Amino acid sequence: MFTKEQIFEDIQKIMGEDYAGYIDCKPLNHPENYKVSNDMSDQEFEETIQDYLLDFNDGHLWLSAKNSKVPFIGFSVRRYEDVLYVTSNQQEQRLKIGDKITMIDGVSIPELAITYNKLLEDDIPERQLWNAVLSKSKTVKVISEENSYVLTLADYERLPYTPEYSFQQINSDIAYIKLTDFAQEAPIKKLLNKNQKALESSDNLIIDVRVNKGGNDSFYFSLLDYMFAEPTWFSSLFAEDQQMSTNHTERNYQLWIPVLKDYLEQELDDLTTNMLKEEIALFEENKGKGLIKMIDDDDYLIKGNATPANVYVLSDVYCGSSGDTLVANAKKSPKVTVVGRSTMGIIDYVNVVTMDYGKYEFNYSIAKMDQKYATNGKGIAPDIYIPWTPEHLKEDVDLTYVLELIEKQR
Repeated sequence: MFTKEQIFEDIQKIMGEDYAGYIDCKPLNHPENYKVSNDMSDQEFEETIQDYLLDFNDGHLWLSAKNSKVPFIGFSVRRYEDVLYVTSNQQEQRLKIGDKITMIDGVSIPELAITYNKLLEDDIPERQLWNAVLSKSKTVKVISEENSYVLTLADYERLPYTPEYSFQQINSDIAYIKLTDFAQEAPIKKLLNKNQKALESSDNLIIDVRVNKGGNDSFYFSLLDYMFAEPTWFSSLFAEDQQMSTNHTERNYQLWIPVLKDYLEQELDDLTTNMLKEEIALFEENKGKGLIKMIDDDDYLIKGNATPANVYVLSDVYCGSSGDTLVANAKKSPKVTVVGRSTMGIIDYVNVVTMDYGKYEFNYSIAKMDQKYATNGKGIAPDIYIPWTPEHLKEDVDLTYVLELIEKQR
């Protein structure tokens, strides 16, 4: 069993040796600013470690307790101007979607934005993560229609995540696909195969990744066939110096190989299986050699399809990791238009492994892109930016915009 002090010491060791960004982020690494003791509460320990990790500006870095003590408030919010709007009320039925929160523990939203600047992870209001602040709070002032009242926050059991891979034929020439992660290949390929005729007979395809938790890039490759009109080698989408470097330490070998082998347990096509096996062999060959720029001899031929002639990708800040890369790669096709807001921006450091400390798990990346192409904290910008407003809670503003755009182009 690891003590809290031992965990913090080992995390510091990882951040100085095993983390893919250990060189780039050295100026940001200041563990001396944080004090951890074995007698501090579990919640205080989690918050202290997370505060330390936030200095690195990398959304792939986090510590989590297997039986988390951090409160779950049962609803979500998004900021617009000086107010937080309730965007979902999964369990907190005392609130309605669209309710406004003007104060937290008696303090205004603009004041709290200054106090919790680092925890919010962004200066742009629509990108700020306010649920982290609410989980530390006790009361909120709510305006619901014409009524104003103070609500004491409750603690709910966190609901399990359920992925969505869905297809809808909006009309004869518009198909719509929603994908909330790329953690599995089989459901995505089955969805595309099942609806192949509909996709190839639709002039327009809308791909909704506004909420996408990422996964494995190769699991969305079959989707690229509909994003490009002509056969295209995947490698041609990148500049010559846009290569990935992997940190081949002994610890990273011990943590990454099981991840790849777990992927092999899934239902995969032969190409993906071979790619994973070759990645395992490559890591075994370079084990213990440290940070190495990798030259990948493998390539993937995007088959391309003339139809749909127009592809629209809906994006938002809740789209990250492999979701980021999907949007970035989609923008390289002339027939794709990205609509919405910039993605999360957490692809500077990738290939996430988990260090198990018994009660806690620590996640970090073992591979990195050249900092010349950094997107962390900025995300992938859309071609057409639509600011988030409370109107999004009444209708799907982004989807309506795309449908109107398609109508105009007819």
